[in-house]
Order: sequence, then structure tokens, then C-alpha cells
Amino acid sequence: MSFYYVVLFFHISGALILFMGLSLEWVGISRLNSAVNPEQAGDWVKFLSSLKVAFISGGTLLLITGIYLAAARWGWTAWIIVSFLLWLFLTIHGSVVTGAKVKKFSKFLTSAPDMTAADLSLHVRKLKLIKLLQSRLVIGLGAVFIMTVKPKIAGSIIVVLIAVILGFLPLLTKQKTTAPN
Repeated sequence: MSFYYVVLFFHISGALILFMGLSLEWVGISRLNSAVNPEQAGDWVKFLSSLKVAFISGGTLLLITGIYLAAARWGWTAWIIVSFLLWLFLTIHGSVVTGAKVKKFSKFLTSAPDMTAADLSLHVRKLKLIKLLQSRLVIGLGAVFIMTVKPKIAGSIIVVLIAVILGFLPLLTKQKTTAPN
């Protein structure tokens, strides 16, 4: 067994950890959306905030092993550079955009302790957390496709364009923001 394959195992493990984190984020956002009071919503916000550990550890593992794999076998080919840029985008998108929205909602919860379940659900839907998560999932799958198929630059760009369009299309659709009856 060569060292390369051990590193490849950890590289794939990093991707699995990231997708596990995205799956748990989906559960957390869904439960946040169905919270019946601010206290319960606060518990789900804490859960979502705790996922930073999975994202940081998985992302770091993916990055470090990816650099080694590129240097040891592949060089800095188009698909590796595009995959790295997607990793960078997803890292920023997750921490800056989604993370900031969750933090802002957490502060909002403390200022509205008597909020009803309908009001909570309305505010969660306005954040578009599920749609932001969907965009990260689709773009992440685009990165996995690129790393699996290893296309040249034109193919990599086409995959990125398709992933970005499919990923952000839900954000452009009208979302029901009225409180449920």
C-alpha cells in the first residue's frame, strides 16, 4: 500500500465529512423552521453553530490532502485549480453568508422571546437558509464530478457553470413568506 492511497483515503474522508455536515445542516434548518417557540429555535441555532467543527475539520482535511495529492501525482491541472476555487467559494459561502445569517437570527431570537411558531417559521423562511444550503450542495456535487472525471479547462468551466446555475436557481424563485395558518 502506497502513502498516496492513504492520503487519498483521507481526502475522500474530508469530502464525506463536509457532506455529512451539509446533511446535518439540512436537518437543523428543517427543525429550526418547525420550532414552536424561541427557546426551541435557539437550541437548533446552537446545533447549526456546532457544525462548524465538521466544516472546519473536513475542509482542512480536504485542502491539506488535496495539496499533497496534486503535488505528488497530478500537478496543478485545470480540474485541480477549478476544484480548489470551488472549495474556496463553498468555504466563504458557508461561513460568511449562511453563518452570518444564523448568527443574526440568533441575536434576533433574544430580542423576541414571545414570538409565535408562525412568526418564527416566517423569519426562518425569509433567511432562505434551505435555498442557500441547496446551492452549496449542488456546487459541492459539481466539485466531486470534476474531481472524478478530471476534465480539461473547458469541461471544468462547463461543469462549474451548470452547478452554479442549478445551485442558485432556487434563490431566484419566489418564496412564500407569509405565515402559515
